[in-house]
Amino acid sequence: MALDLQQSLSDLQALLNGDKLTELGTELAKVKIALASSGLYFAPPSANPDDLATTRSILELGVFASLRQQNLAKYISYNSALQPFYDNLASILPPSPNKPVILGLHLLFLLSEGQLTSFHQTLETLTVNDLSDVFIKLAVDLERWLMEGQYNRVYRARDRVPRPEYSYLLDRLVSQVRNQIASTMESSYPSIPVSDAAEVLFLGKNDTTTLHKIVEERGWLIRPGSQTITFPNSPKADIRIQAQKGDANAPSVDVLKGKGVIQGTPMNKMVGPSLSLASQLEMIV
Repeated sequence: MALDLQQSLSDLQALLNGDKLTELGTELAKVKIALASSGLYFAPPSANPDDLATTRSILELGVFASLRQQNLAKYISYNSALQPFYDNLASILPPSPNKPVILGLHLLFLLSEGQLTSFHQTLETLTVNDLSDVFIKLAVDLERWLMEGQYNRVYRARDRVPRPEYSYLLDRLVSQVRNQIASTMESSYPSIPVSDAAEVLFLGKNDTTTLHKIVEERGWLIRPGSQTITFPNSPKADIRIQAQKGDANAPSVDVLKGKGVIQGTPMNKMVGPSLSLASQLEMIV
């Protein structure tokens, strides 16, 4: 059976290298069923160590493929299936060269989900050498930058991801930060200039598509004459009423005060006390 597994692994790796994601997903599903039927999927310690090591590598490919396909449910499934191979078979199998990558992705997933308690619990299980690995260190740096208010560094991290799989999770993290900032904006200001909103939300000057998507999703209004945004769905009654009245003469708040995005503002102050990342940090400290 080891020869069949090795051939399957080789074929799957070739599909991943060729970025043939649709075909890869189909073949992975077939191999996953075969692994479950044989029992190898469940990491039985009594199985042939070579078969277990190959199965582990196939599941790691499943993690990579799922994230490249932006399929979070499949990622969670493959990542969960991998843990017994790492945790229960450490004395049987040689270390996997992909484990630091898988751990780094898991940490970034927890961060993008706002699960900071689980994030720090996972960090506590790692060694000093683990924490210095480039794949793990990125997630650690991102969490620190968020807490220090260095949001531009979080945004720029998208340009230097160590592997393609990190891009999807990092985009989810940036989106989460944007949503929390947007929630604070609409409950703090009666109106703000469109240019200020774009900068606070870490949107490029020409990224009008993303800005208009946020405006539409949140029910904001852009007033073309003054180029300001108002918030008719604000949880604050006075802000909501002013926007619904369409008071074009209401003063717009310069939230940036001509200085651009304020650096070093703690995240819980920047985006409100409801942010799960910040509230969970207080529990840990």
